[in-house]
Amino acid sequence: MTPYAKPRFITDPEIIRKILDRCKIIHLGMQEDGHVYVVPTNYGYTYEDGKLTFYSHGAMEGKKWDIVKKNPEICVEIDTGFELVDSQDPCDYGNSYGSIIGTGLATIVEDLQEKKEILNNITRLNAGTVHDFSDAMVRHVNVLKVEVTEFTCKSGVMYQK
Repeated sequence: MTPYAKPRFITDPEIIRKILDRCKIIHLGMQEDGHVYVVPTNYGYTYEDGKLTFYSHGAMEGKKWDIVKKNPEICVEIDTGFELVDSQDPCDYGNSYGSIIGTGLATIVEDLQEKKEILNNITRLNAGTVHDFSDAMVRHVNVLKVEVTEFTCKSGVMYQK
């Protein structure tokens, strides 16, 4: 890590949670046969005692699901803010932002009750609502759970204390 990058790393759980709450899109990076595939999608999350888990959902079939079944190792990325921090010195321009990048293992959730809870986690973060999902509804959607094994959180100005 360069001396320039070190002050940008965030370990304060309160700031990490603010970044998690402010972002709305996660980029899921997967690999299949030596090729990288990245999918942007809405997400939900849990963050307890330093353990981060992301959730996503989608159609019952598709490339994302095919890849996860073959290779559950996944990279996650979220970011927010990105405002230019101007300077008179062209070497001192910067960005105000918050981001989290990590790796983890993905599983496709089968349990109907767990799927309902995860779907409400996603709608709560993105729309501020919760719903009474029926069994029929959740049978027609796939739900992805990514248990993050390691992650870093960075901020440029926006979340610096």
